[in-house]
Amino acid sequence: MNTENEEPDFGRLAEWAERDMKLPENSATAKRGQDAAADGRELLDRVGAGRPSLGQADGVSGESPRRQVRLPRPLSERLDRFAENQHRKPSDVMREAVEEYLEAHSG
Repeated sequence: MNTENEEPDFGRLAEWAERDMKLPENSATAKRGQDAAADGRELLDRVGAGRPSLGQADGVSGESPRRQVRLPRPLSERLDRFAENQHRKPSDVMREAVEEYLEAHSG
């Protein structure tokens, strides 16, 4: 189960939905198999390719590249506590920290 500050594990959720989720046996609305897959693909096509660009507020369009970083557990825990105390997501704190660092160290 993910917490409020974590990204959902869509692969794990899809695996659960495809293999383990139990539907009512005589449901008139629950879809299964190829019907469910086709409807899922149609829905994904309608909603587009993911989240809105992070730069939209600044008039920047296009995809927001994703970066990943591994942190030592103590630092990760500090980040989570800090973000929670600020009522923010850890990713927002990290974006702000990187921007501030680059501003301070760019010549």
